[in-house]
Amino acid sequence: MSSKQNLSDAVMSSTGVWKLKSKDGTVKTFFDIRRKVGNKIVRAYLLKPLIEGGRVQLVQATLKGTKDEFKDFADFLVMKAHDEHGEYGMLVEAGVYENLRIVGADREEMSRFQPDDLFRIFTEALSDPSGHDTILLLSTDSRVRSG
Repeated sequence: MSSKQNLSDAVMSSTGVWKLKSKDGTVKTFFDIRRKVGNKIVRAYLLKPLIEGGRVQLVQATLKGTKDEFKDFADFLVMKAHDEHGEYGMLVEAGVYENLRIVGADREEMSRFQPDDLFRIFTEALSDPSGHDTILLLSTDSRVRSG
């Protein structure tokens, strides 16, 4: 492995983290993947079947960004789903018009996935919620809309 690859791995593993703190004090960490996915977006209408199907859990939580600054969780959501490796979660910014932007993943290895793979995983979980046991975690005062 070249020193350039080692440096790249070190940079990826030291990416910032988002922290979602629930009312009960539990903290969930999401590895920042914004640089990985860029400004690519997903249409919010994909949320509609989950919202209409009752696959939503309302939570009281606070969100801190990668610079330890408070963010309004009402403009975000967490998509929780399952794959062959178990449960995973993605932190998604939803306050961007009627679009969704993936900003974090709760598995560090996901931060090393290719952008197309991250979007495929995300859209498959939204498109087949029962097959992935997908649920959305929304703030009790959420401004998330399904388009």
